[in-house]
Amino acid sequence: MKVVPVEHKSAAEHVRSQLIELIESRHFAVDDRLPSEADLAASFGVSRSVIREALHSLNALGLTKSYAGKGTFVAATRAQSQLLIGRYLPAQLNEVRRYLEVPAARLAAERRTQEDVDGLAALVEEFDKSEEPADRIKIDALFHIAVASATGNPLFSRLVEDLRAVLQEQALAVSASPGRAAQARAEHRAIFEAIRDGDAEMADLAMRRHLAAVVATSTSLTDG
Repeated sequence: MKVVPVEHKSAAEHVRSQLIELIESRHFAVDDRLPSEADLAASFGVSRSVIREALHSLNALGLTKSYAGKGTFVAATRAQSQLLIGRYLPAQLNEVRRYLEVPAARLAAERRTQEDVDGLAALVEEFDKSEEPADRIKIDALFHIAVASATGNPLFSRLVEDLRAVLQEQALAVSASPGRAAQARAEHRAIFEAIRDGDAEMADLAMRRHLAAVVATSTSLTDG
């Protein structure tokens, strides 16, 4: 197996890209078992945590499946765009979210109670500590629902909660993308701090930036 050792910066993204190329070129065929995390780490010259992050992304793309105690196996030779976006394009989902969640963030900053602030703070801390993509998307959903709830209008939280069911497939793929977790942590904290400080303009801007980053990541994944 010919691989190119990578530097630590953006290492998971480089590893992911090279593994995708190896799979799509049929170096690894469907049902083949990938080398162990330790072997991949040695080949690429990175830590096992970097390999683990890249493999999470491959699983989310539908290219591989991991089994406890057995390893990671190739499931497909092409990324499954349907798995990434379900029935809707990232831009379509973002358009709805922009008209629903941006106004909600603005209203939340104007109307939030101390209980709302405390709840959002706890979710931000929980998201910061979460390491697994599947766990992060659960906390992410609760955070966005909590923002909507802080508007004081129960319809906002109901609509955002219903929307999360549509977003699950895309959310998992985006969450597993290398480097996305750190970005999301910063974006969530910016939204929270604006709401906590009662800054409606900044809450609006922070939510817009967060949604733009999500659609950019999901679009890049779909584009392969």
